[in-house]
Amino acid sequence: MEPYQSGHRERLRKRYLEKGFAGFSDREKLEYFLCLCIPRKDVKPLAALLLNKFGSISKVIDQSIDDLKGIKGIGEATAINIAALRDFFGVYFSDVSKLDSAAITKISSLVEILRASIGHKPNEVLFAIFLNARNDVLATGELGEGTVSQASAFPRKIVEEALKQKATSIILAHNHPGGIAEPSEHDESITSEIQKALALVQISLQDHIILADINYYSFKRAGLLL
Repeated sequence: MEPYQSGHRERLRKRYLEKGFAGFSDREKLEYFLCLCIPRKDVKPLAALLLNKFGSISKVIDQSIDDLKGIKGIGEATAINIAALRDFFGVYFSDVSKLDSAAITKISSLVEILRASIGHKPNEVLFAIFLNARNDVLATGELGEGTVSQASAFPRKIVEEALKQKATSIILAHNHPGGIAEPSEHDESITSEIQKALALVQISLQDHIILADINYYSFKRAGLLL
């Protein structure tokens, strides 16, 4: 690495220590992370290339390992590190939700947790958060991949898992990859079926949230849950 490159990295580190990422451009933020993945190379051009190609930091992080490896300057190790960062966000927010029940009751925090967990998935995924009477998180997890119309969303499967977790309520979510954050007629009908099935065993459906890109749709806010 050239001396000026080493000095540039040190300046980035000092700026971060002083004020965090305040004042950093998106290119500098991505460059900072890439410095950790690629220690002996000027990564400023690579950060700019990634942002120009994908449009934003979140879109860069959401790329598959294979897609990242197709970018000149990114090897397998760096591609894996970027994917691991994305998945670690999911671990972080899941842990936050278990330690802070208020995060679940606040819609903005809830959406962040869900987006980190399934927002980047290339296929439609059904995700559930199981809660006790105090709104403490008992468990979280994917119930299936595919479309909500497939077996992964069958009410019986959801009820069985809720009983297994000894939940008193659940929050469901699924993503619409490349779509819009609006429910289809089937989304509405299957959500109604799930709510009725849960009610038979005294478990409530708190919300069903649809994620699409940066947008979301809440069945609860739309008044579609009884």
